[in-house]
Amino acid sequence: MMSAMPNLLLRRIRVAKERFVPFLRPADDNESLLRRHVREGELYGLFRNKREPVSMAVVADVSASFAAGGREAGLAPALEGLRVCECALLATAPAFRGQGYGAQLLMRLCGLYDGAYDAMIVGTGETPRMRRFYEGRCGFRPCFRRADFFMGGYPQPLIEDGVQLRDMLVFCRFLRSQGGGGA
Repeated sequence: MMSAMPNLLLRRIRVAKERFVPFLRPADDNESLLRRHVREGELYGLFRNKREPVSMAVVADVSASFAAGGREAGLAPALEGLRVCECALLATAPAFRGQGYGAQLLMRLCGLYDGAYDAMIVGTGETPRMRRFYEGRCGFRPCFRRADFFMGGYPQPLIEDGVQLRDMLVFCRFLRSQGGGGA
């Protein structure tokens, strides 16, 4: 488990969330989807010196998707009937990337949502770097795929780390209160 980084404050942003859309833009090229996530989800920021956003994320309740008859129930049997939240967006300021701030934010959110939810999921393009981040640094495990997710809704093909994105790989982390261990 990572140790806490000094001078970092986790804040939930409830008012004027739209002002952070430019910060979150690297997390999703689909502007309408990005804005919808910000509007409908819970926005959190990891701030340095109380004012400077270092890393930000949006978390949403997706439990209904895994309930009986939910749109993703058949894709992830281990999640069926559980309380599931999704980290729908995660972005770190360019000057702070690769220094553990995104992982620190994600781990703090797992702790914050432990008790309210049984599991957290996060979806990403299938690249070696993203696998290392979610599996190696954050303790998530591959769970299922959202087929052809990146093929529609984007003005041009998405290329990340030299790989054209097609399917979204969804990772899952069971939270401690669920009984499956927090990894």
